[in-house]
Amino acid sequence: MNKNKEKDFFDSPSMITYILIGLLVVLIILSQSFAIQSHMAAGDIFRSIINHNSIYLVSLIYFILIRVKFGKKYFDYLNVVMFVFYLLTTFASLFTIFQSFGFDSILNLAFNVLITLYFGYSFFTSTVIGKDLRLSDSPLAEINNGQYYYLLIGIIAISLIVSLVSVNSFEDVVVYLLEALYQFMFVRYIYLYKEYVERKEYETLNVKKKTVDEVKVLKKRGRPKKEKSEEV
Repeated sequence: MNKNKEKDFFDSPSMITYILIGLLVVLIILSQSFAIQSHMAAGDIFRSIINHNSIYLVSLIYFILIRVKFGKKYFDYLNVVMFVFYLLTTFASLFTIFQSFGFDSILNLAFNVLITLYFGYSFFTSTVIGKDLRLSDSPLAEINNGQYYYLLIGIIAISLIVSLVSVNSFEDVVVYLLEALYQFMFVRYIYLYKEYVERKEYETLNVKKKTVDEVKVLKKRGRPKKEKSEEV
């Protein structure tokens, strides 16, 4: 395989976004299967989707938009909306602990906190907002891209095991597996973007360093001396 032209699906941001869109559509449909089987009215089904799948709906809209020209143009603004929504989701999971304290709720809170920090650190560091807040010098930068990634993958794996232990039906098993796959793909998407930003910054620094070195060499050489015939 030519690595310069082809990538595995988990190393291709474009392929990952398509997989995420497909997973989100399936998750929304499966999670509302009970409402559809119960012959609920269309309005009730729509409200049920909004109430129980808000995170999936927002994510679905986000990934669809970044595939079109409008989303590419306002990519940074869409990231701000996504970050704010995940921040609200984190606060909601915090209140959930007080209502139903358990290991699964703690894992859910830990995942939401970490994914929110990771998303903000990865997508805002190189922007005007990130430079004003000096995110590159903040405590968030103490954990590198790979550490964030593997820490979140570990939480996803533990959460999946805890959820499957208490599962009662095959439908729930499918939903939990799809949710874990979605979370993994979303974390992978953030990881690849941060890797792209770091590689771009590294290349920019190398170009600047090369330019500075060339200028120093030219200054060191100075103006070429005139030949004796020219001086006479």
